[in-house]
Amino acid sequence: MISADWIRDLHRLKRMPRAGWFRAGIVHPESVADHSFAAALLAWRLARELPGLDAAKVLLMMLLHDVHEARLTDIPDPSKAYLSREAIEAAEVRIQREQWGEDREVRILLTELRAGESEEAKLVRAVDHLEFLLQAEAYRDAGHPLTEKMLRRGPEGPAFEHPATRKVAEELLGEVLSVEGAGTLAPHTPRWKSNCPRAVP
Repeated sequence: MISADWIRDLHRLKRMPRAGWFRAGIVHPESVADHSFAAALLAWRLARELPGLDAAKVLLMMLLHDVHEARLTDIPDPSKAYLSREAIEAAEVRIQREQWGEDREVRILLTELRAGESEEAKLVRAVDHLEFLLQAEAYRDAGHPLTEKMLRRGPEGPAFEHPATRKVAEELLGEVLSVEGAGTLAPHTPRWKSNCPRAVP
């Protein structure tokens, strides 16, 4: 049975900001739901191109991966330096149990995702980072230069560890970031039109 609390969490995700963007001077950043939706479609499309992967599982994993943030919020990486990994994971697991109750299918998927060993879980982790980099580039194009630091660190993350996401990152962001993770980001012509709010001078 779908509870009122679960519905409230669902709606809260649409309002919950991806808090790390505040550090880049973005006053009205994307929401957790914005990120999850975009990442889910991107992961699903990539999974369909990879032999042996369960694309439906990838899609559902990505849609589920941040639902707990409706209560825990999106904790930026700098803040995580003051919290133990064990404490954060324990809070996530507790919230997920409250949100999903005895839903065995969801619990199995979330456990598999946390373990990070299946090919589906590896792709989800990589696409989660890839979508972040694509959003950082979109904000940069909208006049938010502080996202350049995030882009420069891109090659150090999961998106460059998975061959499928690395290929997309190099194709779409090759003009923007150094694959070696060093140097100044070059000006470029965006390959898609961003609808991000422009930065106010």
